[in-house]
Amino acid sequence: MALVHPPGLTRFRTHDLPGARRLAGWEEHNARALVGLRVETDRPFEGTEVNLALPRLRVARVSGSPHVVERDVRQIAEHPADGVVVYFSLAGESRLEHRGGSELVLPGQALVLDGDRSFRREFSDGLTELVLKAPRRGPVRPQVFSFEDNVHARTLVSALSGALRGPADWDGLERIATDLLDALLGTRSPTADLAAAHAFIAAHLHEQELCAQRIAAAIGYSERHLSRLFAKSGQSVPQAILNARLDAARRLLGEPIPLAEVGVRTGFVSQAHFSRTYRARFGTTPRQDRAALRS
Repeated sequence: MALVHPPGLTRFRTHDLPGARRLAGWEEHNARALVGLRVETDRPFEGTEVNLALPRLRVARVSGSPHVVERDVRQIAEHPADGVVVYFSLAGESRLEHRGGSELVLPGQALVLDGDRSFRREFSDGLTELVLKAPRRGPVRPQVFSFEDNVHARTLVSALSGALRGPADWDGLERIATDLLDALLGTRSPTADLAAAHAFIAAHLHEQELCAQRIAAAIGYSERHLSRLFAKSGQSVPQAILNARLDAARRLLGEPIPLAEVGVRTGFVSQAHFSRTYRARFGTTPRQDRAALRS
């Protein structure tokens, strides 16, 4: 049963179907919402899927018990994907078999496939993964890589995960996700690099030594290019870091932690500096803002 959530989101659970209909229902749902697959299992199957349908992209978070899926000639003919499919493994390893050989995909790794080429995947311990289907812009060969070691891939995973949790800027998400995917497939863009840079900043706010040099190294550009990238967006790299720290600090004020810890968690060198820059940005002190939140 597909339950309607905020605009663009649906949830599907095999648990809502009679036992005899679960595998067929899972196949039918995936053919409509994502990629047509044939499912095999020798034990009772349970699966859940949260789906997001955008004009050009399909996104899903998939969890399931042990099973095997196959995309064969018949599935491709009946349900053409017309695109590339990326699987981001979050839990459970899988074995991929394709025309070129076989691959083991571990949690923390991403698998890129042409949606209209035959493949078989075995999940011996079940799975949880994010899936992105996008238009194909050129030849796609099967590849496996670590998304934990790739700032563009981590940024894409974060963006997709956030969108599947509830309402979002769907148009903005589609643009950023498309640019980030292009970067992973070899075509980089300023939008993708800027998104990756902001994501790196957000992940390292607590580090006082966070600077342009570290960000540039993470996204694979020179400091000069990074500075130009941020300048075109209307701020310098130091301004972007400071604004991200202040925004994060303001969010933390709602948590039951000391103000000093708020400053430490967001990378401020001293409470005086934290309070001074906070007031310059928001027109009030952190203590006053917290009191207002509590009242």
